[in-house]
Amino acid sequence: MKALVLDGEFDPRPDYPVSEVEKKTHIARRGSNVWRHTRLEVREAPDPEVGLEDVLIQIHACGVCGSDLHLAEMDEDGYQIYPSWTRRPVIIGHEFAGKVAAVGSQVTDFKVGDLVTAEQLHWCGKCAICRKGLYNHCRNMGRLGFVTNGAFAEYVAVNERYVWNVNQLRDVLGSEDAAYEAAAVIEPTGIAYNGIFSRAGGFMPGATVVVYGAGPIGLASIALARLAGASQIIAFEIAPARQALARELGADVVRNPEELAKQGNSPHQVVMDLTEGSGADMHVECTGLPTIILPEIEQSLAVNSKVVNLGRRAGATPSALSIYQDTGSQSFGSLGHTGYGTFGNIIKLMASGRFDLRKMITARYALDRGADAITSLSNREGGKVMVKM
Repeated sequence: MKALVLDGEFDPRPDYPVSEVEKKTHIARRGSNVWRHTRLEVREAPDPEVGLEDVLIQIHACGVCGSDLHLAEMDEDGYQIYPSWTRRPVIIGHEFAGKVAAVGSQVTDFKVGDLVTAEQLHWCGKCAICRKGLYNHCRNMGRLGFVTNGAFAEYVAVNERYVWNVNQLRDVLGSEDAAYEAAAVIEPTGIAYNGIFSRAGGFMPGATVVVYGAGPIGLASIALARLAGASQIIAFEIAPARQALARELGADVVRNPEELAKQGNSPHQVVMDLTEGSGADMHVECTGLPTIILPEIEQSLAVNSKVVNLGRRAGATPSALSIYQDTGSQSFGSLGHTGYGTFGNIIKLMASGRFDLRKMITARYALDRGADAITSLSNREGGKVMVKM
């Protein structure tokens, strides 16, 4: 089959204590310390093997995630930017939808012809963390598109426990193609859903919600906040195209932080002005720039407010902890999209006809141009980029 394969050199940094397991398996725990001179190439790859409990999915749409770009980007020493678990070579891509082409003999819930999507995080269900229900933090996590082969390909095989039926989206949206595109944004939407509702517990209808960064996860956060009853949604974003998307998906006020700085203003001042000095009830950080954003958040916390951290950045971030005590506010770390019925609930929202996130798709590429699709994200100006098969 044809696939977009990420390859590179296994060349651990001199100061990185590479393990024997990493040497043997070429699965790096800290990919940014191991993989060098990464390269992307569309080439022939073996067809997936279909296990007894596997669903073979013919891919029709796969979204490009920022992490896909970070897998391909390199630092000044030639090491990949993405810091976590990775293997080489690997077929990347993890935000996808397609049609069932075959099923293993023990599969019970899917049949050939079903439209489906699947989770990227493959929890074991057996470790102590999974037994607590905290599947996003599984100790034996499988990572589709990072460690196991992903979905920038003609086919992918996934254990049925991670697969979700989206036939109803075809019925609601009117075509299979529309259903594939909608289902391919469920995974990034799940990251926002998990953080805002499952981790932080959501907000009361009528609340003011601020979203920092209007990339795909920020846009999903805006759309979810609108659907959940926020009375005022404020978004901060630099890129003009993303500003327009933020408005289209439900933001009431959109401001450019760079323009504010030129005017001697700042995000926290905007929030305090728009809330008449009360501050916002929920702040959703999606930029991955906490050293810049957190001070703005902490100066515009409402009493009993919540901070949801969705963007990721290594290193320490100074925090004024006394502000959280004074306001009775809480900060929530959030990772992943699985568990808590997240995928199922998003599918039901989409099937209701009231939650269509295809609006965030701003570019489409064929698989043969998969590498171009990924590098197109480097300017960080558009919405969701989709690869179509």
